[in-house]
Amino acid sequence: MVFDEQQYIEAFKVCGNQLQQCLDTLENRRHAWHKVQPSRPSFADLIFSVGNRIYAVLLAKVENAHGQRGKQVQVQISLPEDQRTLLLEEARHFNLEPAFFPIWVHSMAPLSLGWNLLSPVSGEMINPAEVPDLPEPVPMSDWELSNLRVSVVINELRKKNVPILSYQDIPHVQPNIWFRDEDGLPGWICVVDPDAHEPLPDPDAFRRQLPDSPQEIPGYIARVGLKKHDISDPTPYRGDGFFVSYRGPEKV
Repeated sequence: MVFDEQQYIEAFKVCGNQLQQCLDTLENRRHAWHKVQPSRPSFADLIFSVGNRIYAVLLAKVENAHGQRGKQVQVQISLPEDQRTLLLEEARHFNLEPAFFPIWVHSMAPLSLGWNLLSPVSGEMINPAEVPDLPEPVPMSDWELSNLRVSVVINELRKKNVPILSYQDIPHVQPNIWFRDEDGLPGWICVVDPDAHEPLPDPDAFRRQLPDSPQEIPGYIARVGLKKHDISDPTPYRGDGFFVSYRGPEKV
């Protein structure tokens, strides 16, 4: 991680608040948050959409910035190479727009006002309000569907005041959610597509990966079904409406 834990939480809040202010100014363009809490593992810190483009944002330290009047400012940032590579690979794989949110580490202030998003590809600043939408329709990626399913389960847990310890929404990486039950004990949930033909996760395999945790730690499967409102085309596209079927977690 490029920031220590305290700096990271502060930088996360700065980024979220500034991007929310920009989103609030948008008119006649659909926008939404897809990731608003820290999670591990993850390829991005915050994720939001404007129109049918989804932006995956990584927090980055500003090491240096210089320029001359009338010329583009050159920015040198600090970010581990593996994080940069992972962002670019996953953004390409899941059809996302990669971006850095540069922050001065000493003052914890953003590099610039407004969106403050820097393209890791072109090195130029990105203004999502001015970027045209992708040609429609845009099929949803595996990550988008996984993110939607995990969000359904997390929202249901929060309605029941269940403490969420951590979560992640990367496809085919399990478990997705760690929580604390009514007795204060930890538990995990694997969120799955009930229509998928993949084998269900093996709870014993997860327990073997937790040498410092009690072996009786409970595990659950959450089957979240998604069906489009428009049944004429079964392909899920960005902006589609869905019927959601979910009956709660099943203990395994």
